[in-house]
Amino acid sequence: MNKKGIKNRCLLFSLLIYILLYRLVIYEHILKYSESITAAFMMIMLFVAIMLLGFQKNKTTKITKYVTNITITIIVIFFIISYGLGLAVGFLRNSYSLAFPAIIDNIFAPIIIMICLELFRYVIVCNNKGNKPFVFLAVTLITILELSINVRNIDFNDLASTFKVLTSTVLPIISKNIVLSYLAYNVGFIPGLIYRLVMDVYVYVMPIIPDLGPYIDSMIGIGLPLLIYLYSERTLSEYYNGIEYEVRRRTFRWSDVPALVFIVILVCLISGYFPHYLLGIGSGSMSPQIEKGDAVLVQKVKDKDDIKVGDIIVFNMRNITSVHRLIDIEKRNGTTYYITKGDANNAEDNINLTMKDIKGKVKFKIKYIGIPSVYLSEWFKKEKKG
Repeated sequence: MNKKGIKNRCLLFSLLIYILLYRLVIYEHILKYSESITAAFMMIMLFVAIMLLGFQKNKTTKITKYVTNITITIIVIFFIISYGLGLAVGFLRNSYSLAFPAIIDNIFAPIIIMICLELFRYVIVCNNKGNKPFVFLAVTLITILELSINVRNIDFNDLASTFKVLTSTVLPIISKNIVLSYLAYNVGFIPGLIYRLVMDVYVYVMPIIPDLGPYIDSMIGIGLPLLIYLYSERTLSEYYNGIEYEVRRRTFRWSDVPALVFIVILVCLISGYFPHYLLGIGSGSMSPQIEKGDAVLVQKVKDKDDIKVGDIIVFNMRNITSVHRLIDIEKRNGTTYYITKGDANNAEDNINLTMKDIKGKVKFKIKYIGIPSVYLSEWFKKEKKG
C-alpha cells in the first residue's frame, strides 16, 4: 500500500470513528454542544486532509462560471416559486430569533461545518479521481455523517413515521450529497458551497418561511439538487464535446419550460394548494363510476351553493376521508344535513354530515394513477395494526 493510500484510509477511518462517537456519546449525552464539537472536528479534519493530500486550487474556468451561474439561477427560481406559493398558502413566522447576536449564534457553527465539509469533500475527491471506489466510499461516509447529525431517533415499528423521516430528511440529504460530490468531482467546490450556504442557512435569517408543508419540502429537498445535476451534466456534456461557446445559450431551453410547469402544477395539485387537488381512491364503494386505485380531481367547496344532489362529494368524518354521492339534503332541528351513499353500497351512509365536513366535489377521474399511494397507505395501516 502506497503512502497516499495510507493517508486516505486514515482520513476515512477518523471520519468513521467520529460518526460512531457522535451517535453513541455526543448525541446521547451532550447533544447541546454537538454543533460546536462537530464544527471543531471538521476544522481539524480539513486541516489534516490538506496537510496530508494538499489542496488543489479551484481554477476559475468557463465551465466553473457556467455551472455556478446555473446553481445560482436555480436557487433564485426556487425562492421566486416558493415565496410566490407562500402568497397563496400562507407563511410561517421564523421560529429562530432574528436579533443580530442570535443570528450569529445560530449560524456560526453550521456555517463552519458546511464550509469545512465541502472543502474536505473537494480535497478527498480531487486527490482520488483515479480511484472511484474510494471516492464512493468517502462520499458515503460524508453522507452518513450528515445523516447522523440531522436524523433523530426513528421508531421503525411506526412505518408511517419512518416513511415521513425517510422522505423529509434522509432522501433529501442523500440527494444533496450525491450532487455536491458530483460538482466537486467535475467542477470544483464553488457551486456546491454556494448551494449549501444559501439553502441551509436562509431558514435562520428570513423573517417568514412559506408554509409549503412536508410534502413540498421533501420534493424540493430531493428535486432541487437533481435539477442542478441535470443542467450541470448538460453543460459539461456540451463543453467536453467541443461546443463550449454554445453552453450558455443552450443550458436552459424552451423545451424545458413545459416539463417544469407540469411538475410544479402536479406537485401543487397533489398537495392541495390549488382550488382543485388530486385524491387517490382507496375503496370500491363508488364502483363502477370510480374504481379503487383511480384518482379524482376535486374542487374545493366553501358553502352550500357549491354543491347539489347528485354531485360526488369528498367529506371527512372521524379523520377518514370518503368520496360518495350526495343523494339528499335534509333539515332537522334547524341544522342542514347531507345524506350520502356509495354507488356500490346497498344503503346510505349512517352519518350526520354537515357543511363543515364537506371538503370538495369531484370534477372528473383519472384512471389508475392513484394505485401506488392507495396500496402504500394500506400497507402502512396493515403493518401498524399488526
